[in-house]
Amino acid sequence: VAWGFARGADMRGVDLIQNCEVTGIDVEGGKVTGVQTAPVLDRRVHPLQRGGVIGIQRAELHQKRRDGGFGGAGGAAAAYELACRGLAVVIIEEGEYYDRSHFNGKLTEVIPKLYRSWGATVATGNAIIPVPVGCNVGGTTTINSGTCMRTPPSVLANWREQGLHDFTEQSLTPWFEGVERMLCVQQATAETVGPIGDIIDQGAAANGFLQRQPLMRNAQGCDGQGLCQFGCPTDAKQSTNVSYIPRALERGAFLFSGFRAERLQRQGNRITGVTARGTNAAGHPVTLNLTSQRTIVAMGSLFTPLFLQQQGVRNPHLGRHLTLHPAGVVNALFPDRDLANSRSIPQGYGVTDWEEQGLMFEGGTIPLAGHSLLTPLFGRDWVRFTEDYPHTAYFGFMIRDTSEGRVRRGPHRGLPLIRYRMNRQDFALFKRGIHALACWYLDAGAEQVLIPGLNRIVRIHNRTELERFLRSPLKPTDFLISAYHPLGTARIAATPRHGVCDSDHRVFGHPGLYVMDGASVPTSLGANPQVTIMAMASRAADALARELLDDMDSTHSQPQGECA
Repeated sequence: VAWGFARGADMRGVDLIQNCEVTGIDVEGGKVTGVQTAPVLDRRVHPLQRGGVIGIQRAELHQKRRDGGFGGAGGAAAAYELACRGLAVVIIEEGEYYDRSHFNGKLTEVIPKLYRSWGATVATGNAIIPVPVGCNVGGTTTINSGTCMRTPPSVLANWREQGLHDFTEQSLTPWFEGVERMLCVQQATAETVGPIGDIIDQGAAANGFLQRQPLMRNAQGCDGQGLCQFGCPTDAKQSTNVSYIPRALERGAFLFSGFRAERLQRQGNRITGVTARGTNAAGHPVTLNLTSQRTIVAMGSLFTPLFLQQQGVRNPHLGRHLTLHPAGVVNALFPDRDLANSRSIPQGYGVTDWEEQGLMFEGGTIPLAGHSLLTPLFGRDWVRFTEDYPHTAYFGFMIRDTSEGRVRRGPHRGLPLIRYRMNRQDFALFKRGIHALACWYLDAGAEQVLIPGLNRIVRIHNRTELERFLRSPLKPTDFLISAYHPLGTARIAATPRHGVCDSDHRVFGHPGLYVMDGASVPTSLGANPQVTIMAMASRAADALARELLDDMDSTHSQPQGECA
């Protein structure tokens, strides 16, 4: 009876903190002003929406009493799914919680708050590829462009050929639909896409491309401020900090901010909990020990393998098979047109004709500050380039890479050593994307096409110059390449000989330990991955919840709200 009332109070906004001893009463001026608790929970906590406790940074989700989760794309979805089943969930997040009041568009303020190591995570090899990742409640979903795509059918077919027979379109459709409902996925509007959509549509049509359309996004009610990569200032974008995590907290989950998972607790090979460290409101060190039946690691593809290796997980695939979706950009100058770059979303239009060949064309407009800083120009050339920002078109593409990289421990906890070498097949595909985009711009009336590289910007005025440039000896460092979708460093597989986790995301050889994030995705997707990651995590969390409830010989709790 008491538990029933407590759960009812929790659902209506009361923060319920279990296993927390009250050690004293604070009194000021004869009035009670607060309570003192045992050190493990003597920490500033933040209520989010209708109850729960908020935290932030490197997304790690661990379970208390029954199960656990984390705060990025996979972790937040898993936490929500588990909490819906009435299981006790504790989210441990290294970073801090920020809301839309912090998302002011000032890059010098929001980048150190929202990005890991100021966005300085970089892959090196035969190219220098920035791979920025998030470090906040919501993880990288807080700073992505909001594009939502399902796993391509051909990719699922490849997974089944590798022995993952359960990953069919039919079996995953309910999970995709659940994610899309949660994120309020809908097609971008012409008003928020801006003039770049018309330019690409015209140029692509002139070159025989048929699959041209606004992209599907998770930003219902977007007003087109174009700040998606720096935190949505209106909460229109349904990143996990405003979608999955609040709903998980409403259902009884807890989220601790500023705590870094340091050690997995174990009995033999079985993982029984986690030890995390942080500080309390007074700045004093605090150790948080959680005992759990299951522990989920979801630190992302760059950090999950390093943490597991540090905890003694040995698997030859751990930290390997890194894919990135290397992305290229081509600019064009339309001196007589105002392209409304500061009043349009960064990624709202796409061309998908070559999806099966591994090329996906998507918008890639950046803010003025990025336009000015991410250029090798200086002096008068830099001034002229910056002044041309309102007339400069931005569009890009990403490739479904066959190249694979590796993640190792780096010089600093927040800067892993990322090695990635683009192979000849992928580089040829990359150059094909450059050629197609440049042709689209020229046929849409561009005065100049600009192909940016690390050391120069190549200016193209016609197809003859374009062909001459692409026939010249080129290497990946001659282009500006970036990547936003690291995947696969703790991939699921049919057997330990082929991966780190099984098809239910259980780490081979370590009962009680799971991975549910981008690291568990088996291969490169060729599509923006957040929907895939969330669907895979929801599916795995559902299986985990059923297992736990069956083990407890308990009647299955009915899902709540959107879980139903």
